Amino acid sequence: MRIYNIIIISASISISMLSCSKGSTDAPDLSQVPVVTVGDKTLYMDELNNTVPRTLSSQDSTAAADAYIKMWINDQLLYDKAKKNIVNKEEIERLIENYRKTLISNLYQEQLLTEHLSKSVSDVELQSFYEQNKEKLKLKENIIKGLYLKVPIDSKELNNFLKWYKQPTDAAVENIEKNTLKNAVGYEYFYNRWVSFNEIIDNMPLSVDNGADFLKINKNIEARDSSFVYLLNVKEYRTVGSEAPYEYIKNQLMEIYTEQRKSDYLNKVQQDLYNKAISDNEIKFYNK
Repeated sequence: MRIYNIIIISASISISMLSCSKGSTDAPDLSQVPVVTVGDKTLYMDELNNTVPRTLSSQDSTAAADAYIKMWINDQLLYDKAKKNIVNKEEIERLIENYRKTLISNLYQEQLLTEHLSKSVSDVELQSFYEQNKEKLKLKENIIKGLYLKVPIDSKELNNFLKWYKQPTDAAVENIEKNTLKNAVGYEYFYNRWVSFNEIIDNMPLSVDNGADFLKINKNIEARDSSFVYLLNVKEYRTVGSEAPYEYIKNQLMEIYTEQRKSDYLNKVQQDLYNKAISDNEIKFYNK
């Protein structure tokens, strides 16, 4: 909700304070509906409206506006007092200039990166980057390919599920999928993709201290509680510290590659600027 109900009051406050203000150098722009003036700084209605959520009731909107006005006034008063009493003004100016330089440089770099990296990364390009760096890309968790089932302990198809889940064949999978809807409460097929072993095992009433050792000796895993039977068939596995499969880390790899592209490009820009400045005699070194 816009806070038009305080426009008249706010405008009168602004004009009143303006008439009492001493040392003010800039008159407020009345066309923008001033709310309050402190010294030579004026808060306008547009800024005030933008700080108050439109979803608030009229009463809450007015309260929020009053709170912001008070905060704004206090900020201006403190700033004006600080300007008059700060001792090390040269240090303030140095910090401001450093911030300004950093801000401008960063904005320019973002502009360059937006222009240079506008082309999307192809799978071929990303795959090539993976091949060049795969020895450095190690798994930080155990991963598996397989099939997971959660079956009610009284399911009439339980014995069949106990047989089918061990058979990674198309026929067995087809039987599982035909009977899952009515006879199972959880089913996940991931023979064709890598998933986190911990994410699967966390859904089973099992305590596994060493995932790598567990996977070496367990391919068909069964667990039970009072209500369900949990079944996991492990088709393939890779353990912590082994080479990470491309398809498993593809999203992470894209982030890594993008950051490297950014770094390489900015380094090139800086080197080109340096070389040109040297060529144009814009840099002068002094002997000690």
